[in-house]
Amino acid sequence: MIVMLLHKLPTFTLTDLKGEPFSTDDLLGKKTLIFMWASW
Repeated sequence: MIVMLLHKLPTFTLTDLKGEPFSTDDLLGKKTLIFMWASW
């Protein structure tokens, strides 16, 4: 488990499930948990 608190998230944009763009800039000032998972 890796826990990183108070680190700045790089700015990037993805498409949400509705097809709308979503930017990490939208998360500024909000408590956020980002969970990334990969199957090798």
